[in-house]
Amino acid sequence: MKDNFYGTFFRCIQFIVRMIYPTYHVQIPKNINGPVVYISHHQNTFGPFVTMLWFPKSLHAWILHVFLDQAACYTQYAEYTFTKRNGMNKYLAKICALPLSYLIAKLLHSSRGIPVYRGSRQILQTFTQSVAALQTGESIVIFPDIAYNDTSSRTKAMYEGFLYLEKYYYKATGQHVCFVPLYASKNKKVILADQPIYFRDGQDFNEERKIVYQKIHTQLNQLAKNSGDLNE
Repeated sequence: MKDNFYGTFFRCIQFIVRMIYPTYHVQIPKNINGPVVYISHHQNTFGPFVTMLWFPKSLHAWILHVFLDQAACYTQYAEYTFTKRNGMNKYLAKICALPLSYLIAKLLHSSRGIPVYRGSRQILQTFTQSVAALQTGESIVIFPDIAYNDTSSRTKAMYEGFLYLEKYYYKATGQHVCFVPLYASKNKKVILADQPIYFRDGQDFNEERKIVYQKIHTQLNQLAKNSGDLNE
């Protein structure tokens, strides 16, 4: 197990950005040890950015596979993100997307991100790679918001597929995954973790999956409320 398994390029960028970006402190319960799967709120890239920048130990982030491949990343930016989502002129979008796609793909590879193949049988590779990382004592962070571009502090609907990681990890190790809600607060400039959540022994997986999902969802919004980001 390595506390810092990031590549040189990522660590260099992280060091530079830390010098100019506000410091976020991290508060984690003392009983959280070993391999953890942190579940966090995306907030239109704010969550991943702040977490990967300031979390004290390296984390394997689940990342949509297109961003780990330069050509696919270019297509994503040029044909969707810059044009359909942001309304940019398609020619300007292509000019901007080309250098950015090289930078992003290299940066995310250097961060040792785990590619997520949504809606594909290749998703098995995501689970296999994740289990292997957890077995070496390394931790993972997942941002499962469906509306990932929602900037609000409230966590809304999430993709539930990440919970199947429990099945693969339990089959490989006989142990339950340690899921921990993690929230980056803009208000307090802090990254907060809540208490671990586990599947219970001897319970039906599908029923337990609903319970674990709800616990994670509730705790994420409670963290936002406790930090003063969520006033509702």
